[in-house]
Amino acid sequence: MWRQLLPYATSFDEFISPNEDTRLEALISDPDSFRQEREILRREVDRILETALHQLPPRERYIIERRFGMKGGSELTLEAVSRILKLSKERVRQLEREALLKLRLSLNDMRGQLMGA
Repeated sequence: MWRQLLPYATSFDEFISPNEDTRLEALISDPDSFRQEREILRREVDRILETALHQLPPRERYIIERRFGMKGGSELTLEAVSRILKLSKERVRQLEREALLKLRLSLNDMRGQLMGA
């Protein structure tokens, strides 16, 4: 899920440009400040995702949280979620797909609002 949320992530092992032999890592002066920034970014991503999740109907939110192991839980299979909800695997798959589409649209709207601000 993180890969979907952060499609432009870059490794600090990459060079800053094709014609340079300096890696991004060399531009970071204090490793502790990097860890702090990373933690702040993680919390902000969690907050944004939580906001988007709360726009989903409860059942769809539950499916996404269980399928992706959110809220400290482990990832559950379609079969496991279908047993819990007493729905067919196909119906859970459909609800998951609908929820992911709604999340994507919601996150795109949020991004547009942030960019416009």
